Amino acid sequence: MKKSPNFSEAQKLHQTGRLAEAQQAYLTILEANPTDAETLHWLGLLYAEEGKLDEAAQCIEKAITHVPMEPSLILHLANIYKAKKMFQKAKYLLQELINAHADFAAAHNNLGTVYAAEGKWQQAAAAYQAAINLQSNYADAYYNLGLALLQLNRQLEAKNVFSALLELNPHHVGSHFQLGRLLMQQHHYQTAIDHFLHIEKQHPFHFETHVNLATCYLALGQLNEAKQHYLKAVEIKPDDTQVLFNLGVISAQQGEINSAINYYQRVVEVNPDAIDAHHNLAYLYLMMKETPSALSHFRDILRVQPHNEAVRHTIHILTQQKHISSSPPDYIRSLFDSYAGHYDVHLVNTLHYHLPTLFFDLIQTLPGDKSWDILDLGCGTGLCGEIMKPMAKSLIGVDLSGKMLAVAEQKHLYDQLIESDVVSFLAATPQHYDLVMAGDILVYMGDLTPVFSAITKVLKPGGFFLFNAEIHQKEDYLLTNSGRFAHSKAYLDQLALQNHLIILQYQIAVIRMQDQQPVWGHLYLCGSPISSSV
Repeated sequence: MKKSPNFSEAQKLHQTGRLAEAQQAYLTILEANPTDAETLHWLGLLYAEEGKLDEAAQCIEKAITHVPMEPSLILHLANIYKAKKMFQKAKYLLQELINAHADFAAAHNNLGTVYAAEGKWQQAAAAYQAAINLQSNYADAYYNLGLALLQLNRQLEAKNVFSALLELNPHHVGSHFQLGRLLMQQHHYQTAIDHFLHIEKQHPFHFETHVNLATCYLALGQLNEAKQHYLKAVEIKPDDTQVLFNLGVISAQQGEINSAINYYQRVVEVNPDAIDAHHNLAYLYLMMKETPSALSHFRDILRVQPHNEAVRHTIHILTQQKHISSSPPDYIRSLFDSYAGHYDVHLVNTLHYHLPTLFFDLIQTLPGDKSWDILDLGCGTGLCGEIMKPMAKSLIGVDLSGKMLAVAEQKHLYDQLIESDVVSFLAATPQHYDLVMAGDILVYMGDLTPVFSAITKVLKPGGFFLFNAEIHQKEDYLLTNSGRFAHSKAYLDQLALQNHLIILQYQIAVIRMQDQQPVWGHLYLCGSPISSSV
């Protein structure tokens, strides 16, 4: 005859994950003793684990009839009611428990979780605080309080709570994660990295931790470190399109064009309608002179956006086998939107970009005081605006990338920031300017005839046009493997002459580094005639 299981044996089966055997054992015990509250309790917990909430509630309710107001039974039944969204019943049970056991910290904490499930964050925070007041080392209540304070937009208090929890438990993963996120929001990226690295040691395969580490390193301009963590993230979630797209952006910035294409291709395999990935693929294939592949991706864009006239025009140019005369605006917008968060640090620290200083030095060659109306075309994050601000009576910035403009806005440099392509803006503006500067924007245009013509129309008599371009010796302009256009000096001189601009200063200088090689560029300071008649 088979021996009937006892409670300890059934509980061991349960705790080792052998749920079907444990359930049968509990039921066998209850057949012999239907009022066994402990067995009813554990059978209820087992049903809850399996998502059988009705059966779980029935078991624990029956147990409570035999052992009224047993705290652990009340707590577990309230949790089941919460899972069933029976919030009023859950709160009633917990309030009754608190009335009977006012110093029972877990009851206050669980009451907070019910309020949180209802979205009543103020009441939740108060309940968690009551639990902490009763039990000063209650880790769960600290963490729950921190989360509630975040929901109430009380970041500083939340930060203090998570920090206090780390004093109690230096390895509390949740607190490290939440503090890291708060520090990221405050742009304290290096300190945030320390918290995320602590998590990585304990949980090396936590996807969100690797993504956050990559984001922090990007913001610090450390592309290699960012890439390593994105690579770890994509090992965990191979089809995450945002991570794959970011790997494409970083690879393109590092000049690894084939790798960038591979990552963007993986994006469109997962999501065939991923517009930004198609844009970047199309442009990278143009750089590589693979026009059929570029056309394929432009057509994919048009499939998703049938009214995209810029792409339709680009397709027309390519199918007529004409030369590309400018970078597609949507490509530029996508590129710099992706680049905005770490643009300044990457340019200054990695690429040793010092065009703003070169511009400033050219302006200093002009005599007299300077209090000018200045137009900054392709202003980006405001690197040129920062150095020219002391000379500005007014400073207007124009850029295609809304995310770059958002970074510029935080610097409080500009009187106005406008999201537009420069030719459209110049055609529409009624204003005239003492200085128009175009820092690293002409490199995204091949044919400069329209922009030169438009700029001369907004210059005041005696005004100045300050710009740079990358150097090409033979043709008027050429799309290079970097994805930027290079122009010949003869072409630029001819444009100045055609538009009645006087070349006041011309220099050749290293604008920045690319792949550890200097990028040489033309620097021009041109003046318009003093008289408006020509």
